[in-house]
Amino acid sequence: MNVLRIHPLEPILARDGRPFDKTPGIRAHSLGEVPPSVVAGTVRTLLRKLGADPADANPFHPNEMKKLARTMVRGPLIEWEGEVYYPMPQDVVFYEEAVGGTSGDSGAAGIMSASQLKAGCLRPRLLPQGQGFLGTGKDGEHESLWPPVQAEERKVAKDRPAYLSAAWMERWLCDCLPEAEWSEALRQWSKGKNSPGQQAGKQERAPLMSPFVRDERTHTEIDKNTYTAKEQALFTTHSLVFPEGVGLLAAIEMDESGIRAWPGGFPAIHSMGGERRLASFQEIEDRQPWTCPHALAAALDGAAYVRMVLATPAYFAKGWRPGWLDEQLQTTDTFSNEVQLQLVWACVSRWQPISGWSYSRGEQGEKAVRRMVPAGSVYFFKVIKGNPRQLAEKKWLTSVSDANRRKSSFDDEDGFGLALWGKWQPREE
Repeated sequence: MNVLRIHPLEPILARDGRPFDKTPGIRAHSLGEVPPSVVAGTVRTLLRKLGADPADANPFHPNEMKKLARTMVRGPLIEWEGEVYYPMPQDVVFYEEAVGGTSGDSGAAGIMSASQLKAGCLRPRLLPQGQGFLGTGKDGEHESLWPPVQAEERKVAKDRPAYLSAAWMERWLCDCLPEAEWSEALRQWSKGKNSPGQQAGKQERAPLMSPFVRDERTHTEIDKNTYTAKEQALFTTHSLVFPEGVGLLAAIEMDESGIRAWPGGFPAIHSMGGERRLASFQEIEDRQPWTCPHALAAALDGAAYVRMVLATPAYFAKGWRPGWLDEQLQTTDTFSNEVQLQLVWACVSRWQPISGWSYSRGEQGEKAVRRMVPAGSVYFFKVIKGNPRQLAEKKWLTSVSDANRRKSSFDDEDGFGLALWGKWQPREE
């Protein structure tokens, strides 16, 4: 396995699949993060350029393209000066809590003076004997799913961190991150969230990172004949700004079916995403993020309940529900022969659109939009048989996406559906 660190030199445009044509004033919107397919396609193209024979007149021959497509790329993971940051798990609930009391005259209604950002934990609870939960599926499907429990109704915070450091993610997956530490970290994040340094978690080992700032630019189409701006041809792009020191990590697996030899030539500069924005690619030796931490593996040893957190968006043929679950929501042999799990609940936000651009012969053009389960989604399981420690040792940051639904989609090879594993305990009240 070889690992590349990608440092964007310009704001990155990763379109969200909304129509983009020659309509005057149209906008190209970007996703909130760089999807795996963009990184995988960029890395494969760069590897082919660096490894091609200088005398080869056509380094991107269709046969070579097929080999490139079979080269497995895992990622991207967000990294800041050696620390990996994961998308915030959906079972973390951020809410606003009033602080400082009220102010005003005794005869008038009090006015809340301030609010403080807090974090809570969302967990399913055990079902009383003989009760169940009726889902929305046909024929009473999923009536065995457990209802979730939240302490009380609170005002959900709109302004909240988007990423969690690997050190805190490990503790969260071990189910040992107290609420008091969340409060202090959120207080520090709220104080400096508007400064450029805090966007990258600039403080020492800051556990929280803000969403990426978006860069808006207005462009005009250029006439190919006169090299002047066309009239009524303005358009706008929204791109992601990576703070100083923040980059992406991608792991490349080579085998006989793909790229067989690792090329030289690193570090290198190559375009990535829309508008051919530039990024720097550098090979690094650190492979620690791709292995489950020992403390987390020990915590999973013999656990009765496990969680699966998506580090990258995943494609499931049945929408939010993985295809490797049967009608009883139990894992099949296609998932694992050693460990069997049963789904009891899931925290999944709205679907994420993933599209792309095809350069295959006869198929050039935009790819169809697919609905993906977003990164940060959490699936709660109870263990039916086996030791869940094997999940941490064998399936850490490996793809759990379903099989390709069309020839142009290589979800496993592109890094979609990379999973993290942890434990949890159900609520009894």
